[in-house]
Amino acid sequence: MLPPASHFATCPRGLEPLLEAELIAAGAQIVRQLPAGVLFMADAAAEMRANLHSRIATRILRKVGFTRYQKEEHIYRAALELPWPSWFSVNKTIAVKVGAQNAPLKSLNFITLKIKDAICDRFREETRERPSVDTETPDVPVYAFFTPDAVTFYLDTSGVPLFKRGFKTEASEASIKENLAAGLLMLSGWEPGTPLLDPMCGAGTILIEAADMALNRAPGRGRNFAFEHYRDFDAGLWKRIKAEARAQEKPLRKLPIFGSDQDRWVIDKAKNNLVAAGYADVIELRGSG
Repeated sequence: MLPPASHFATCPRGLEPLLEAELIAAGAQIVRQLPAGVLFMADAAAEMRANLHSRIATRILRKVGFTRYQKEEHIYRAALELPWPSWFSVNKTIAVKVGAQNAPLKSLNFITLKIKDAICDRFREETRERPSVDTETPDVPVYAFFTPDAVTFYLDTSGVPLFKRGFKTEASEASIKENLAAGLLMLSGWEPGTPLLDPMCGAGTILIEAADMALNRAPGRGRNFAFEHYRDFDAGLWKRIKAEARAQEKPLRKLPIFGSDQDRWVIDKAKNNLVAAGYADVIELRGSG
């Protein structure tokens, strides 16, 4: 039996220790590392800081329910009993995603549909209305994770995955996700302020992550988060946390960070991404072809 935790942060496998350190810095209390994630306790401020500052996390999930089950109909009843209208309003769009590990479920698609039905039915019971579904960009992403005999329900506080910083406009065929790029930089032993050369820079992902680290800029500064749609969202607290992050940034300046690639068209993509991130005059790019 795992100890209780209010949140679960997901990340690429192998980067869990880096994620744990970030969560501690955000004010969270660590419960346990798991493969591809970390269980932790967090208040509203720590949840916000984790979303804003984590370079490693993919999602920050807030636990809202847990139950044992034996049959699939138990899952609908468990989801129906959760007070969804107390967490978000009916005019917010929703989407349900499901994950499972050794769970005896015949169809994850069917279970996903039943959880969605339960949420909508709970809203109908209380408000006579139901939220709309938006599978692409929902205001409120709901996540359910199944083990052989239990299911945990989460509200996704991140929304769009955290590795999508909100700046990069173009990708190359070999582009890596931003959180993996940040993890590689941290594991490499590179220290911000020391020279860095990426000879196969592609769309510039590693370069941009390195510049963010060197200038102490929050990776989530250019995007929005799902927690802004929840009823308990404290706009004043969020404003203070963002101001706190901006105050910690170092002045924009030329950095000893360099990128090159043998394909000129890839270099053009990198240049466009540097412009979007505000680093056109910070990082030097050269074509080697």
